[in-house]
Amino acid sequence: MNTFYHKTAFKFSNAAITWILQRYQHRYNDIFFHDLDITQSDTKSQSEWYTSLPGRELRAFLLEYNCDTNYYGINVFLSNTRELVKGNPHIDAKFSNGEIFKIKSRFNVMVLGNLDDPMFWWDHMRWGDTRLIDHPFTTITGKSYISKAIPGTNPDERWQYLGDPAECVVNLLNPSAFVRTDCAHAIYTSGQPRLVVTVALDKTLEEILHE
Repeated sequence: MNTFYHKTAFKFSNAAITWILQRYQHRYNDIFFHDLDITQSDTKSQSEWYTSLPGRELRAFLLEYNCDTNYYGINVFLSNTRELVKGNPHIDAKFSNGEIFKIKSRFNVMVLGNLDDPMFWWDHMRWGDTRLIDHPFTTITGKSYISKAIPGTNPDERWQYLGDPAECVVNLLNPSAFVRTDCAHAIYTSGQPRLVVTVALDKTLEEILHE
């Protein structure tokens, strides 16, 4: 078993894709880089996602792996850049009521974007590593947290600190995959609209694939 990802054949129906694009089309009036749309984490938005056609399709598929959307809901990664962006190496975290929790893996489904955008992993830098540094930030919803970050003041310095990645894969989300997120990882993002529906999970890939 690959320790960093597991590709699947799940994809949304055309009607579900239409619902998703209509919900987020206004975001593409602006040029921006790779935001996790945490504004959709409120109870009303999650209820709409949960009962929507794409939400029902997603939950039905996840049940096949004994997974659900309860840990952090259904969200999206959005970007709309003019140029290729070298992603920032990071370790995923769940933010709730001023506390931070591990995200062991994600299930990602690409709706818009370049399938050849590569994803990278560094297994030697994991959640809880003592080399991680404090990184204070405020979300777009106004909440402040102290996260843990790879040493460095910008993505290039973090790439240099980590060295060569252990794994690089292209065509990963064709159309979807479970990906490991409790170790350092990054994505190159092409200069075009990108939308990935994501479900954060409190399960490792090993737990997901062996259950």
